[in-house]
Amino acid sequence: MIPKKSNYVLIVNSEPEIADLFAEMLLIDIEKYRFNIAHTGRDCLITMKRDMPDMILLDIELSDMDGWELIKKIKELKPGMPVVIITAKPPCMDDFSRLSMVSDYLVKPVTIDCLHMAVRDALEIPPLLDKCLETMNISKDEDLSVLEKNILLLRQGISDRKLFILMRQLYPDRKLKNDSHSRLLLDDLRLKIDRAHNELEEFRRGCLIA
Repeated sequence: MIPKKSNYVLIVNSEPEIADLFAEMLLIDIEKYRFNIAHTGRDCLITMKRDMPDMILLDIELSDMDGWELIKKIKELKPGMPVVIITAKPPCMDDFSRLSMVSDYLVKPVTIDCLHMAVRDALEIPPLLDKCLETMNISKDEDLSVLEKNILLLRQGISDRKLFILMRQLYPDRKLKNDSHSRLLLDDLRLKIDRAHNELEEFRRGCLIA
């Protein structure tokens, strides 16, 4: 039997000790992951060009480059690259729209279970959804278009739910009392999630066998 290929994770962190710690946490599942470490944004981009990883575990506070700018450069090299942010800096409301570029945003301290769940979701969910398109036997182009639309809606819904949970943790009701802007953003995100859920439910009832 041919052994399953390990997922290649690139850890980008300017602090060597922290990078090594995350590597040790991933090595608990040594058969699932192999890894490399970059300590700067420049090294990250060089490593990607030399040996493209399956995903990137990134601290946005780097010594040589703004982390969000690095993510843009990463996406230019490989648009579908999963990026999980793990950092001591909670996102501010100005980061709200940019969080859609990443698979997850973890705020330290991070448990092993939390890290593994974020890495696993980033690696497994996109290919699983893509596989749905490959394996479904659709005879009509319009049916395929509807299916693809709803799979993309499901993918975005997963991302939106994670974002909503994160933002509610950072902005509980007591903080929102005097912050109408943040409350409005969260309310809009909740409405977006509800609309997506309703569309998917309508598709399931009309097109799929329950």
